[in-house]
Amino acid sequence: MSDTSSPSATAAAQSATSRARQEKRHRARHLKSRKGCYTCKQRRVKCDEVRPVCGACSFRGESCLFPPPAPSILADSEGPRNSRKPKRVVPIPHPLQPLEFHLPGVLAAPVPSLHGETINMSDMNLLTRFMLQTSKKMSLHQKRMFIWQQIIPDMAAKREYLMHLLLALAGAHALYESEIASTGTPSIDHGQLTPSLTDNPAIHDLHRIIEHHQRGLKGFREALSDMTAATAEYVFCGSLLIVAFAFASLSIRDLSRTEPGLRNGDDDESPVTDWLHLVRGLTSVVREHWFTLKLSRLRDMLFYEYANDDWKHTLSLACVPRLTNGSRTVLMFAQGAAGGLSMLRTYATTFSSIPAAHEANTTSPQYSPDAQTGENDTLNQEEYSKTIDTLEEIYMRILNVFHFAESGRDCSALRDFQIDLEEAAVLSWPHMVSNVFIASLRPRDQVEIAEGFSYAILAHFYLVFVLFDDLWYINRSFYKEIEKIFRLVSDLNNDRLLALMEWPMAVIGAN
Repeated sequence: MSDTSSPSATAAAQSATSRARQEKRHRARHLKSRKGCYTCKQRRVKCDEVRPVCGACSFRGESCLFPPPAPSILADSEGPRNSRKPKRVVPIPHPLQPLEFHLPGVLAAPVPSLHGETINMSDMNLLTRFMLQTSKKMSLHQKRMFIWQQIIPDMAAKREYLMHLLLALAGAHALYESEIASTGTPSIDHGQLTPSLTDNPAIHDLHRIIEHHQRGLKGFREALSDMTAATAEYVFCGSLLIVAFAFASLSIRDLSRTEPGLRNGDDDESPVTDWLHLVRGLTSVVREHWFTLKLSRLRDMLFYEYANDDWKHTLSLACVPRLTNGSRTVLMFAQGAAGGLSMLRTYATTFSSIPAAHEANTTSPQYSPDAQTGENDTLNQEEYSKTIDTLEEIYMRILNVFHFAESGRDCSALRDFQIDLEEAAVLSWPHMVSNVFIASLRPRDQVEIAEGFSYAILAHFYLVFVLFDDLWYINRSFYKEIEKIFRLVSDLNNDRLLALMEWPMAVIGAN
């Protein structure tokens, strides 16, 4: 018997299958709701369109938002032919409608206001300035520049007091550049404030900058009082920011004449010495946790390649390649450093044999031959000799760098020289001098011949800073300080002491 089906039977089976499929695919027609809420539309469920909260959203406890009402009919201006078939407008959700997220167990929180305390646009601007500008100008060497650009901002994001100090430093940089833009150069006008600067918008941010600095100092003191090995890195970071701001405050001191937080005494003509104490405070932090910090992310801030005694093997300045490309200031320093040191040592050796008051004015009614004992004079001479020894070490490091050949860095010859100077750690001299010397830098109204000699030595130390033209927070601020010391010494009416200031004034006058 054959298994082959007849053609008629096959056709009948296919026809039956086709009819069954058509019947199965048939769906009843219904009207689609276009006025339902967005939540039901997203979930693809029928909305009962009960306002303000539909039944489905009420049952699920979800937010319910309906599309805005639309006009039912738009009049057609083409003619009466189309008036019989009015066009129905389909509502389109607003493109700026906020997205809704429903996370289990998370309550909806209010959106922070841009004008509230949550986001402060002034602080955002300062942070942006620090990241894009200030951090790139805090160091000349690439490895320390990286710390300012990457590591310090990262640490500041984890400690609020560090962020305050960072923003204060960025603000100081903004004020400095504002003065540059207004005058073309940092002010060296003996403390006279240019009238146009007082109307500059940057000045209005001064109080906010000082507020950041004060709040940062408060947090820093608390962290310092409870410092451990685990927090030493953050405290050291705070010290770096404080020291940088102390240097920068010298450059913007004329701009903050009305703010006592950045001033030293009541006399604007007095040399500024308060920053020295802040810089020396950094040493105590480093000394206490040296072994922790030398392994930390900030270790490159502690190690300098040329901070050594190699200068003792330098023969002479007979052949110094870098002098040919140096600025006039650099040339003047190189030519007079040895003579300046010699004059200071000569004055120090004769200081104990000539009473200071007698040297100033032997006819003064305040003079008494017994006013100073030989023991005190000898002690002063020893301290001055030690301080001059420190000055000589710093000077010799600088003169040693003059002997280096150019490194081949992609920068100017002067900047190449300054990078090597930074590696010689010549800016670290404040922590190398004694407390006795710092204490001898008394206020202007208490200065006699002995204190005048201390200020003359300080002026020689300040010459180290004027060699760094490419560091904004040092720049020309120490030109002003040397001029202040010159006027202070001049008021003592002592020719021998005034002669010690001739070379420092010649160096800053060379530029």
